[in-house]
Amino acid sequence: MSVEDVMAITEMDGWEYTGLEPRDGRNWVCSAYVAAMYKAAGLFDDMEIQSTEFATMDIYIMNLFDTTTPLPEQCVANDPNLPYC
Repeated sequence: MSVEDVMAITEMDGWEYTGLEPRDGRNWVCSAYVAAMYKAAGLFDDMEIQSTEFATMDIYIMNLFDTTTPLPEQCVANDPNLPYC
């Protein structure tokens, strides 16, 4: 394979890395880790996604939080500009 071919391969969620002890196992950047947690929680229903392909902006623009329900008073008191608790 050429370097270009290798770089074009989609990283799969189940891949485990070895030879980097003590860091062997699955490795995620922060956005992929959050996407993996959302996936494990069932937020993507039956969609076939690879959480390792999510970038930070993807996590922010998914708009998963309910911003229409009135917030509890203690949430507003702690951070009045945050649209979720």
